[in-house]
Amino acid sequence: MTRSSHRKKKSASWHQTQNRDGFVREANRLGLRSRSYFKLEELNRKFGIVKQGMSVLDLGAAPGGWSQYASRVVGKNGQVFAVDLLDMKPLPNVQFLQLDITTENATDQIQSVLRNSSVDVVISDMAPNITGIASTDALNFENLQKPMFKICTSVLRKGGNLVFKAFKNAESVELKQKCLLLFEQCEFFKPKASRSRSSEFYVIAKKLKNPDQIL
Repeated sequence: MTRSSHRKKKSASWHQTQNRDGFVREANRLGLRSRSYFKLEELNRKFGIVKQGMSVLDLGAAPGGWSQYASRVVGKNGQVFAVDLLDMKPLPNVQFLQLDITTENATDQIQSVLRNSSVDVVISDMAPNITGIASTDALNFENLQKPMFKICTSVLRKGGNLVFKAFKNAESVELKQKCLLLFEQCEFFKPKASRSRSSEFYVIAKKLKNPDQIL
């Protein structure tokens, strides 16, 4: 099989999966940006992360499923700030910044948009491209987590919450220990909207206690 044929077969399989996915169909029916909307919805119902009137920072926001949900929850008295390397179409009550969070001055740029004020919640559904090579994927994920934690400790208010995507691997226990250096509580949870074959789960870290801790 040629590379071109393999890519076409892989693409066809992906589209078939999407078409069978009830969450995808429901997202399309409701005019949502992505099926990931339902992941944050379930996480929020279970853990009470985002509430009306809050200020939320969404890292890796495009195409906007999480920002869309957060905006609806915080309402007109709240605010959502969305950041992504890719462009994102405008959403009501969402201020977007196109930015690579791995760049050296990313934190400064985000603080500038926030006008040096803190946020109540940081949410992140971002993930690196998965290669299937465990060591490479772990390194790529760590390269995203480091700037995420740096930004979080710079802009999140004391007592604030963080929710982010992770993947099951040998470092999962270590990841929880890292979170507990910064937060009073840390739990792992896999929403129903996550595909069963996926190793993804979400980390819910609540009540920031030590923003000066360096991870």
